[in-house]
Order: sequence, then structure tokens, then C-alpha cells
Amino acid sequence: MATPTADQARDQALDVIAQVQEAGLKLAGSVAESWATVLRGVPGMSGVLGADAHQGDLAARLPQTAGEAVDRFYDTGVQVLEAQRAAAHQVLDAVAPQLRAITVVTPPSARG
Repeated sequence: MATPTADQARDQALDVIAQVQEAGLKLAGSVAESWATVLRGVPGMSGVLGADAHQGDLAARLPQTAGEAVDRFYDTGVQVLEAQRAAAHQVLDAVAPQLRAITVVTPPSARG
């Protein structure tokens, strides 16, 4: 079996990525259809998903396009990461005085 060239390997990787993206899009479409079906059965939600989507407070807060939904999803992820970063800094700030007092000792087995 011949070893693929760098160009062939890149082309194969791009093909795999395209196939994964296509499968992801199909899955996302199926999930969206399933959720729409579920939400249509929830009292008070039929107008949100139907032609009357402009009615009601809830409809105004829902993303109006798929792009907006993606942006909100990632914006939320960024906010979660920022909160985690802030919490990690707070923990480090709280324990920093105690860490300064720790003396690192190299175990005898690691000494040359």
C-alpha cells in the first residue's frame, strides 16, 4: 500500500470534514423538526412556531434566524467561559498567599 502524498492526505481530510459537516446538517435539521413538532404540542407555543410568530412576548425573544440562534448559542458559551475564568482567578487569588509559603522538594529518585 502506497503512502499518500501530503496533497492526497489533505484532500482526504477535507472530504471527511465535508461528510461530517453534511451529516451534522442533516442531524441538525432532524433535531429542529423534532423540536418544532414537540413545541407545537405545548400550550401557548403554537403561535411561536407558526405564521403568528410575531405575536407574544416569547416569540419576540426567540431567535428569528438560524444564524441568530448560532450566535446566541456561542455567545452563551463565551459567557460561561468568562465566568469560569473569573472563578478560577478568584480561587488562585484566594490560595496564592498559601502557595507562596510552600517549599518544593525534589524527591531523591528525581535527583541526578
